[in-house]
Amino acid sequence: MQREQTTINMRKHFTALVHARMQQNTTIWVITGDLGYGLWDKVRTDFPERFVNTGAAEQSMIGIAVGLALQGKIPLVYSITPFLLYRPFETIRNYLAHERIPVKLFGSGRDKEYVSEGFSHWAEEDRAVLQLFPSIRSFWPESVAELNSEFDELITNKEPWYVNLKR
Repeated sequence: MQREQTTINMRKHFTALVHARMQQNTTIWVITGDLGYGLWDKVRTDFPERFVNTGAAEQSMIGIAVGLALQGKIPLVYSITPFLLYRPFETIRNYLAHERIPVKLFGSGRDKEYVSEGFSHWAEEDRAVLQLFPSIRSFWPESVAELNSEFDELITNKEPWYVNLKR
């Protein structure tokens, strides 16, 4: 039970960090794929013009983020890890890995943290996938403190990032 509470806090803390930075920086946008209900309510309410829910259209989700980044915005894309990496693989490969467009990817769930939803929701291969793309920096924080220590750097630098958040 303690592990579950810790990981829930990481996601909640992440959304609180995003909200605080969105108050300070009007170039930060959040793009999500029809999930995170409850987590994103405050962001959606306070910044409706900078919150995009693409629904189950993962390639479009990444494509929108690429377009925003090319316009000088800071797109933060949030989804369950396999939906974030596997479904839009080609778009990530072409624009983030090869063109180095500075999109920030945030995946929710590690390994089999979504075990009850079935293997389509498991993220057992994300580290291996990211090894294919050395130009995308990656980070698997183990605690809220680790997330805090890197958050401002990873959202403001001009490189693509992948961050895996514990469920």
